[in-house]
Amino acid sequence: MSQSCEHPILGKTTRTLAVTLLLLAVPYASPRLRPFRVVPLPWELAATSPSSAAPPPLPTPTVGAQDLAASENQATVTNALPATRVNVPQGSGPVTPLAIEGTDALQLFYASLTRTDAKEPGAITRILHYGDSVIASDYVSGTVRRRLQERFGDAGHGFILMANAWRWYFHNDVSHYNSEGWEASRISGPMALDGIYGIGGVSFRSYGGALAHFGTTTQGDYGRRVSRFDIAYLEQPGGGEFEVKVRAGPSMRHSTRGDKRVSRLFSVDVPDGEAAISVRALSHVRMFGVSLERDTPGVTYSALGAHAAMASFWKTVDAAHLREQMELHKPALVILQYGTNESDLWRIEWDEYETHVGALIDKIRTAAPGASVLVLAPLDRAERAPTGEFRTKPVILKLVEVQRRVARSKGVAFWNTFVAMGGEGSMLKWARVQPALGGGDLTHPTPLGAEALGNAFAEALVRSFEQAKTP
Repeated sequence: MSQSCEHPILGKTTRTLAVTLLLLAVPYASPRLRPFRVVPLPWELAATSPSSAAPPPLPTPTVGAQDLAASENQATVTNALPATRVNVPQGSGPVTPLAIEGTDALQLFYASLTRTDAKEPGAITRILHYGDSVIASDYVSGTVRRRLQERFGDAGHGFILMANAWRWYFHNDVSHYNSEGWEASRISGPMALDGIYGIGGVSFRSYGGALAHFGTTTQGDYGRRVSRFDIAYLEQPGGGEFEVKVRAGPSMRHSTRGDKRVSRLFSVDVPDGEAAISVRALSHVRMFGVSLERDTPGVTYSALGAHAAMASFWKTVDAAHLREQMELHKPALVILQYGTNESDLWRIEWDEYETHVGALIDKIRTAAPGASVLVLAPLDRAERAPTGEFRTKPVILKLVEVQRRVARSKGVAFWNTFVAMGGEGSMLKWARVQPALGGGDLTHPTPLGAEALGNAFAEALVRSFEQAKTP
């Protein structure tokens, strides 16, 4: 009797298993055979569309405060604009020139800008730009500030938060530092139980000892002059004192104690030019930030971004307090730019979202009846589709559509940032071009991309003003 010489691991069972594995592997050779795959690939799981993925948990709102570390407003190549003035070619670059829609709604802004343009004494046009992380880093807004101040005059930088409320908080053309000892309640969480956040969406407390520094820059072509520091705080029963010291000047103490809670400003005048102040909490105080202004006709442009913010977060803001803040800061234009963080939600109830956007516009107009309102669409955002290719997140298209519709129905202006970038697929193109205009996260622009958007938006604002004043 003959015996088989076949190796044990090459037997019928092994061959059958090998053939089976080969057949299972065939569908992975081509995207067209995806329906026949047993399981998706790991990177396909990460890029699965919401309709087939397990829903991530919704953000859970919390109430309270977060202790802040010492931080300095430090310019780096990843966040700062060039310190020196450069010639900006008109109507060129990667951004499509795009007009503002609904400019009839900007008459209050135009009226203020007309007085500023005529150099009337005290004619300062103040602009508040609310948004998410892009504006929290002074992206886009930093460029718009520069362009408008070059055209209409520099009336000061505008508002800066008392301390660095987020790791990526940054402002161009100022010096700013805070020590530890501040705690923050933020519109994007942890939230303030009483809905009081100041003009910048963050309320700061110190129980004594915390320090913050604010000043002009000492080099470059921008941010070199200030003539008044407006310190924003809450007067309240039991309020303590803070100390203000002007660089190379005297120190002064101010009490925040009062019979009821009221928004206040404590102003410190300095000779117009380079200057700095420090603010130190001596006992329990609640503060918001400092505005840098000049007593000369011009524009201030306050970047009021909040990391991870959404339009719906504004429903927690106390309406009476917001009205007080607007009366103190006197904006001529309020810009609202949200949508990036909404695009991360597992599901959006569109009727509800439309209500949130409309309620935000109504809240701002009620609080600031002397200001025009302008809605800016979110930037494009890319993701990996189930096919493995990159695409614009479909929800971005819907967010832009809803924001534009609500702006029209509410009678406020609208500028389509998404279309200005190039529409669908633009963020991926921006990330792949050299030098890059879009970040590797396919969500945020690089400083160069943000400057391109800022130039385009500033041009649109100036053009709409010039057209409005032409008979």
